[in-house]
Amino acid sequence: MQKIKIRSQATSKDNFSFLLASLVFLFFGTSIIDQFFKNNPLGQSLVLIITVLSMSIGVWSIKSSRSAFKTGIGLILVGAIVGFLLYILEMADLEYIHLFFMLIFFFITLKLATEQALFSGKITANNLIGSICIYLILGLIWVMLYLLLMEFLPQSFSGFSGQTWQDNFSDTIYFSFVTLTTLGYGDIRPLTPLARFLVYSEVVIGVFYMAIVVSSLVGANISKIKAEK
Repeated sequence: MQKIKIRSQATSKDNFSFLLASLVFLFFGTSIIDQFFKNNPLGQSLVLIITVLSMSIGVWSIKSSRSAFKTGIGLILVGAIVGFLLYILEMADLEYIHLFFMLIFFFITLKLATEQALFSGKITANNLIGSICIYLILGLIWVMLYLLLMEFLPQSFSGFSGQTWQDNFSDTIYFSFVTLTTLGYGDIRPLTPLARFLVYSEVVIGVFYMAIVVSSLVGANISKIKAEK
């Protein structure tokens, strides 16, 4: 009888598929929570759990070195512990610490994903999926920046109805990607100069990413196919 092997790690051929799945899980999970548990303590706990789970899957899928893996795991553990303590102790004034750890985590994930997807010297389906993951991670980085700004300057935006960053998490994801894709529905608006700076900087990054990075990957893949023929 053939034994079924359970993989302990993702390979370089499909690791970005797992990362993409973890990001979709994060987006969909927080949307469900926002739909049914808005401004609810249970919803706030579920947001913490989902972010930790998705970050853990991300570290498992994208690890490129032992030091990067340990750093990612360390950030997840510290962020989870801080988030749990803040929730238990209701130390709302220190919630920015948890957001700061998440911001660092997404920056490191962005760096590792960029190295593997864009600077590996190969154009594969996995690399193309990686470029999608990078785009989604860019949106998440701005999510953290917006939430941090609202921790220090609560009146930076209009249109948010949540009481805590967990309550606003799904709305901030929506606003970040509406901004990144330049849709600009206008239901959430930046009111302060710092908020407007973050918004237009995200627009610029999003436009340049789509115009330069993705077109370069597709062009390189087409050139490779022509060369092989």
